[in-house]
This record gives sequence, structure tokens and C-alpha cells, in this order.
Amino acid sequence: MRDMPGPDEDELRCAVALAADDPEAARARVLRAGGRQPAASLPDYFSAAALAFARAGHADQAAFYLSRSRETEEANARLLDLAPDTARAQRVLVEMVPLGAVTASALHGHLKRLARHDDAAAAHAWAREAVCAFFDAGVVPYPNVVADLLPVARSAGVDEADETGFVAERLLRGGLLPRAPLPLWEALDAALRRLAETPELLDLLIEAEPDGDLYSDPATRAEHHRHWLLRLGLVRAGRRLPRDWFAAAGPQPANELMRLAADAGDRLFPAPGRWFDAAADPVVGRPAPDPLGFTRAKVRAPHWTDENENLSGFAAELDDGAANARERLDAFVRDLGRYANVDYPSVLRALWAQGTIRRVLTEDAERWREECATGDLLGLEVALPRLAPLAEAAAGTPAAGVLSGLEITDPVGALWRALRAGLPEELRFPVVEESFATVVLHDDLLTLGVAGRRVEVHGPEGPVHRADLSYSTGTYPWYDGTDVYVSRLNGNRAETFRAPAPGMLEVPADGQWRWPRSPAAVALTFPGAAAPTQVTLDRGVLRLVDGDGRTTGPAADATSPRPAGHADPSPTLRLRYSPAQGRGAVMPPPGFWPRLPAADPEGSAALRGLARDGAARLVDAALVNRRELDAELGRVLPEITDARLLEGVAALALRAAACLLDVLRLRDALRLPQPDGLPGRVRGGTLRAGRLVSRRPAVRYLAEVLVEAAETGPAYDTPHPLGRIDLPAGARGVHFAFGTLGGEALLAALPWTAPYNRAKAVDLLGAWGGTPWGDGSGRWRRLWFGAQATQDPEGQLWRTPNGAMVILSWQARPHKDAVAVEYSADGVFRDFTFPAGATCIRPGRRAGAGPTASRGTCGRWRSGDRPPTTWRPCTASPRARDCRSPRPRPSPTGTRSRSGTRRTAPACPPRWPRCTPIPGRASTPARPGRGSSTTRCASP
Repeated sequence: MRDMPGPDEDELRCAVALAADDPEAARARVLRAGGRQPAASLPDYFSAAALAFARAGHADQAAFYLSRSRETEEANARLLDLAPDTARAQRVLVEMVPLGAVTASALHGHLKRLARHDDAAAAHAWAREAVCAFFDAGVVPYPNVVADLLPVARSAGVDEADETGFVAERLLRGGLLPRAPLPLWEALDAALRRLAETPELLDLLIEAEPDGDLYSDPATRAEHHRHWLLRLGLVRAGRRLPRDWFAAAGPQPANELMRLAADAGDRLFPAPGRWFDAAADPVVGRPAPDPLGFTRAKVRAPHWTDENENLSGFAAELDDGAANARERLDAFVRDLGRYANVDYPSVLRALWAQGTIRRVLTEDAERWREECATGDLLGLEVALPRLAPLAEAAAGTPAAGVLSGLEITDPVGALWRALRAGLPEELRFPVVEESFATVVLHDDLLTLGVAGRRVEVHGPEGPVHRADLSYSTGTYPWYDGTDVYVSRLNGNRAETFRAPAPGMLEVPADGQWRWPRSPAAVALTFPGAAAPTQVTLDRGVLRLVDGDGRTTGPAADATSPRPAGHADPSPTLRLRYSPAQGRGAVMPPPGFWPRLPAADPEGSAALRGLARDGAARLVDAALVNRRELDAELGRVLPEITDARLLEGVAALALRAAACLLDVLRLRDALRLPQPDGLPGRVRGGTLRAGRLVSRRPAVRYLAEVLVEAAETGPAYDTPHPLGRIDLPAGARGVHFAFGTLGGEALLAALPWTAPYNRAKAVDLLGAWGGTPWGDGSGRWRRLWFGAQATQDPEGQLWRTPNGAMVILSWQARPHKDAVAVEYSADGVFRDFTFPAGATCIRPGRRAGAGPTASRGTCGRWRSGDRPPTTWRPCTASPRARDCRSPRPRPSPTGTRSRSGTRRTAPACPPRWPRCTPIPGRASTPARPGRGSSTTRCASP
């Protein structure tokens, strides 16, 4: 510091002496003396004044003169080009800090100037010295001090982590961290986490609980405390916290306390005892893998197309336990038969030659066989997507042996048995309107945690308690009649906390083990039942087993008694259960079921008395669509009025219908006879539909609708709409087989047709041969026309001059073409005018080969005989081959021409009818800009 003139020293002493009695006069005296100083000496003069007043205990005056020193120094640099004396400013500031005369703004400005200093290393040392002067004085300067230090450190080439670590360690060792404001904690989070790896510093962090007097606002004070607990949890401080610490801590923020408790280990929560099984616990036990998880898994199946694939490499992956190797093999089994040009039997034969793959497939097939014979619908849903394609591809290969003696559950019997034994929907469950809920049973109190914000407790007589409670995912609140607790399963350790207030938890101080008491099995007598049903919950699977020991098997129907050797009766129903559920009706654990009222007593009684024929009728309707099923439910079970129970019965019927189609496909592949008591729409007699069995109920239903519609009202010269129907599930693309059955029969008979292609052709003939469309009567034809519609016309039903027509398909782009099937009772198709805007795209085709041709072809190939090898490929023209393919004989009445004269059909009628646009014959006025032409379709 530069020397000041002697008289000014006396002036300063006088001003300091005057400051206690008259601060304003003292300040005026100092400023007058400063006015006599040269401009270059003013920074030194004011610095000396600041020190003098600071030593005398006048901190406010000292801070004022220190700021004037900085201002004059900046003015000299700007106006006189005088370099600032940073060393002098550093000495003055460091000396004044212990005297309490340096404000936060003074330190902030000093650090900003140091960041621009030419000597970066010296500036960084000065910056640390200035900040540490505050720390040595037991003061945290201001919340953002780290943000001001970092630019100085970067200029000196010091890493940010080193700088924050230096500050954090000084605060920890100096005991200043409890006084550090929240922004400073946040700035030092990463540094504290690194320092906590040292046990000594971790203990200091545990002791650094924020000072409760630092903030007056309760919310900010609570957030500051929560942040400290969060730091402790992130550094796993719970490992060093004794149980007494948790007992003395009292209620703490929920998430932070649970994090600390998780690291505290078994010493914090007493052992539950040997009887406790964390995996099978009915409260929060870990569920077993979902047996239907493959339906949602995105595992890509290997694309093996012939026996020359590199299968040994995949076998090596199986041996090495490669990730998803077994799942990919499972996906390939489910995809067998997917591509029409792949010889899957040859690929399967090559797979079977690999010992590792054969072993894995044999093990998996054994598991699928067990599921297939379980007796409920879930077992079929697990097994059939694998067994059906495997049986089709394994015919004639060594792999067929794993399917010998296969027991196949009857889906209709499984449905009937489940309905008679009892459904969960027969009980009135609690309802939650929020997004999700947790369900925990303790004795006879059922606690619902609603949307992570509150709890509702239900007893046998209804709601008994409500409270606001915030809880996180994976935790389950419950009520013991006095207090609310939150439990979770942390690894294999059961942890329970008491919830004294919303958002707060505490470890029970008495050291007793607490856990909800919920039975895993209960005997329940459903309304109208004569015997109880056993309801069990194990590893996330809810099983219902009726009490009379029924089972299913190859030699026993769904009502036969349990055979010897079966340890347990087969379940009637298996459901996935989770203590966390969605909105709507919430399913309680089985222990609460006996306390639930019946939702529909009369409907339950009707289910107990349901005959198997009634279940078959439900499945028959479910094979069509949901609307048909709903109508049949009203006829079979009119006593059921509860909407939820109706939905449960319908869902089971739809599942049974889907399983039935796969069961028939599997039985056809194994050459097994069709079971007795099949629904009418899938009975096939001696014809097997195989993989196309879903076509049969669709075609039969459409035929029923068309026959019924053809008898509705008079027939006019132009078609008119009758309404719209819901197309059956298997109706998509069913019309493509029109006019192709003769060719498919020829393909099946030709000796050079690949066996896997012959099997597909025979399935198509079998599927059509057992339906009215394939009866050879010529009463059905396909119409392909452009429907200039603005809305999807699929399902529209029309009364035509010939009979009735239903639109099966409509493509919005590019030509808006539609496909319809028309029925004529007498097999005579007369001309008629299409609705306005319709344009014929392709001529109509009648249904071709009848059941006789189909049965002959199917029977000849199914018997294993090869077609005669003396046949030669047909070299006739396409039209000649069309004429020779099986067709119904033309009606003797012939057809009428436009002039009304009768004409005789030729001996070999042309394949294509004529479609002629006739102007001016529209049934409705033409729309502007769309023309007035209509289309007349004439039969041959």
C-alpha cells in the first residue's frame, strides 16, 4: 500500500474517534480529506480508511470506504489508464474479513476481477485465500460463491471437480456445512458424493444436518433437510447409521428414509422367521414369469428356410447360454408355416439332427404338453400356439415322436367347468376411479392405496378409514386398525415403516416385526354352489379349483372324476394377480373374497346350473363376433344382469372360441378325430380344415345371414340396403378362394407338388368343402366392383333381385374397389343395377368345387397314397383348364337377355359374366360432377 501524507493520518484518527457519536460527520471528514488527495492515491487512501474503521469496530463505515476504494480504482483505470493494485486489494480484503467488514457483494466483485487478472495462477491462489478467510472466520459468504470461484479456477487450468472438492472438504472439516444454504449444497452435490467415499468425511457428512434456524420459511427448511437426507442416501450412509439413529430421527421424508433404511440392512428390521417366503408372499411376492409373455415379446425368430442353414452355430449358442437363444427358438416354433414357400418339415428335420436343439425342443415340448393337459384355458393359450404349428411341420419327421399320446383339453369343457365352478366377477369388488391402486389385506381390513396419494380402508361392512398418504411405486400401504404402515420387499428383506403424516415415514421404535397378515388360500362357496371352491394365490397366479376333484384328459371329459395318480385336481381358472392394479373394479387377495357380497345372485345361480350345451352355444356365437356372442348370452343366460359378470363370461367364451380353433387345427395335424359336442359352426364331418379352420365358422355365418336376408321382403329390380352386420372374425380375405378350388384340387393331386404345398391346398379344400359356399350348388357368386363410397361399406347387407348380397371388403385407395358375395336360392343370377357410382371391376365368379371333389382329394392325400405318376401336366389353354375345373351344372332355365328373350347356356359356359354400363338407369339421382352411369351385372 502506498504511503499516505502525515496530516491525513491524523484526520483519519479524528474521524474514527468521531464515528461512534456522529457517523455522518465522520464520513464527511474522511471525504473532505480524500478530496485533497491526488487521484492516483485515492484507492490507497480509502483502503487505509476502511482498515482504520474496521479495526475500530465500525463495520458499516469500513464497508463503505472499501467500496469507494474499488470505485476510484476502476475510475483511474478507465480515465487515467492506471493499473489496479490487486495485491493491495487482496491484502485489505483478507485483513478485513475476520473483522466482519467485508460484505458478500465486496467478495463477489473481488472474485469477478480476479477472473480477469493476467496472472491466472496468482489470481486463483488469491481467490481461495479470500474465500478461506471467510471459512476461517466461521462464515459462509453467500450461496453462489462456488459459481464465482469456478471461472477463476478454469482460467488457472484447475478442474471443476477439484475446485468444488476443495470447497466441500473445507466446509466439512470446518463444520460449516450445516450453515451452508441450500444452493451451496446443490453446487457441491457431486463433490460431497466423492468425498463420502472416505469414512472420516462420510461421518462428517452424517453430522452435517442443516441448521433449522437458517431458514424461516417451513417449506424451504424442510427442503433443505430433505436434501441432506438425499445426500446421505446417495452415498449409502445407512451402512454406518445405527438403529438408534433411526429411532431418534423420528418422522422423515418418505423416499429419503427408505433409501437410508435399505442400506442399513438386516439390523434395522427384525427377521420375519423361517416361515416367510419372499417369493411366494401373498402381499407383495414376486410374480412368476407371465406364461403369455411371448404374445408381447419382440423376439425375432431365426429365418431358416431350408435344411442347409448353419444350425450348428445356433446349437453352439444354446450350449453357451446365449441371451435370447431359447426364446428365438421358441419364436421359430410359433412361426412354423408362416411362409408359403418354405419347406418347414425339411428345416425341422435338420433341426432335429442337432443334439442340443433336439434336447431343448424336447424339454420345451414336455412343458407345452403339460400345459395342454392342465384343463383350463390358460394352459391351452400357452401350448397351442406352439403345438399346432409344430404338429403340422413334424408330420413324417423324427420330431413327431414328442407329440405322441398328447392330451388335449377340450375348450368347451374347460369353459363350462370354469363357469360352473365360479368366476371372480360374481363378487362385488371395490371400485377405484383413479388411475391405479394398490391392494393389501391385513386380517379383515382391505387397504386400497389410490393413485399414490391416499388410502381407503374397507372392512366387511364397508369403508372404515380414509387418509391422505403419499407413497412411491413398489411400496404398499396398509392399516392395522390404529396406524397406517407402508411395506415393501427389498430383495428378500421385508421392510415396514409407520406413516404418521402425509409424506413422512418412520422406523417403528419398538423393534417388532410388522407385516400384513393375508392368507394365501381360502375356501369360497360361490353363490348357488353346493361345494366350496379353493382359491389360492402363489407367485402372482390366482388359481380357482372346484371342490369335486374334476379333471380333463384324453379319456375323460370335463366332468369325469379325478383319476388316480393326480396329486391335485386341475384348476378351473388361472389368472394373473398383482397387488398393483388399474382403475375400475379392484380384485382383492383371496382372503377377502368370502367377505364380498354377490354381484348378481340370480346370475350366479344360473351359472351353477348351466348345461354343457349352453357353453357350446356360447362358444359357437363367439366364433362369429362379439355382437353375436352378446345376443346369445341373452338367450342362454338371461338371468345375468350385472354388466361386469356378463363381460367376464363373454371374455371367457371368446378365449374358449380362440382355443377351439387351435385345438381343431392341432387335432387335424395329428390325424385325431374331432371331439364330440363341437359347436355347429365348426363341425366338419370327415373333412379337415387344418390351419384354415377359422374360415369355416365365418363362411357358415355369412351363409346363414344371406339365406335369411334373401327371405326378407320382396325382391325389386334394383338392390336396396337392409342394414349392416358385423363381419365374423375369420371373414377377412375369405373371398379369394372363389373360382380357385378346382385349381387347388389339381395342385393337391399333381405328383410334383411339394408335400407342404399339398397340405395347404388340402386344408383349403377341407375348409370350403364343409361350408355352403363349397357345396357345388352354384348359389353363391363373388362380385368385385368399384364402390364410390365416402364411408367404409364393409358389412353392408343388400337385398338383390337374385336374393341377398353382403360386402366383405373395401379398399379406400386407389380405386375404392369392394368385394361382395351374393346368394341366390335357385342358383339363377339375373341382371341387376348396382347403386349409383358403382363400377364393375372384375366379373363375378361362382363357387367352384363341391364337397364330393374336396372329399375325394382330401381323402386320397390324407391316406398317404401318392397321386398316379402317369398323370402329365396339363398343356391346354387357361380357358380350357377353367372349363374343365369342377363347376355346378348350369340351370336348365338359362338366363334372359336384355330384350327379355330366353337364351340357352352353352355346354361349357364362359367363365366371366358381362358387366355393361347402362346410362340413364340409376336407381338414385346422380350427384353433380359424378356422372349418371350405373352398372348392370349380367350372369352367364
